[in-house]
Amino acid sequence: MNKIFVSLIAISSCLVSQYSIADIGDECWVVSNLRGYSAFADNKYKFETNGLTNRIVVCFGLKSGTVSGTDIQFVKFGKSTLAGYGGNDQGNEMFEVYQLDRANMKMLYTKTRVGTKTITQLLSDTTSSFVGNARKLNEKIKQQ
Repeated sequence: MNKIFVSLIAISSCLVSQYSIADIGDECWVVSNLRGYSAFADNKYKFETNGLTNRIVVCFGLKSGTVSGTDIQFVKFGKSTLAGYGGNDQGNEMFEVYQLDRANMKMLYTKTRVGTKTITQLLSDTTSSFVGNARKLNEKIKQQ
């Protein structure tokens, strides 16, 4: 019995250390229909209509935040902005910003990425700007 109790404490400690205590109680938003424009280096940065087809969940903690589907670490600015950086040691650098327009229930998203060929020759350096619908997680959907 003591071994089980000690194991549970160890597991709990590991889980808690994965998340900042300050960020428990995140405010999360489901984002859908992100649409806008992207420009790719392989196409001489000519803007074209683009978007994300999948829904994502964006969570705002006290000092940081998370976005489903990515391992980028985000820092929170103000009440409604997350900014994150990701990259590798070979020159790939990506910067993403999620900004919630609370008055209009919209998520604004921007991404820039350079050094993409260090990951795969199939992808290109890019810049994107999208706007999507945002609904607070666990809020009832209004009947239309």
